[in-house]
Amino acid sequence: YASALAAKCMNVYQNYINMMNDAIRTREQNPFDFQHISYLKGIEHFVDAGPSVVMASPGMLQSGLSRELFEKWCEDSKNCVIIPGYCVE
Repeated sequence: YASALAAKCMNVYQNYINMMNDAIRTREQNPFDFQHISYLKGIEHFVDAGPSVVMASPGMLQSGLSRELFEKWCEDSKNCVIIPGYCVE
């Protein structure tokens, strides 16, 4: 993930397990300690060494990390870009 807000939220989820329901509290491992997901501070910290999934905002690609990665990856036909919209029930 490439959002400072997401990093702060993950910190809360990872550290306040005791405030969650029994299904979460009774697990042996913290379900929010992800092995293969990490916070990406900026494109200069990204190592393009193989298959990757990047969730970056803003979703409209007007600026920021999402735009930078799109410009870097868009010319390679092996890459796929998924632009999700807002979902309303």
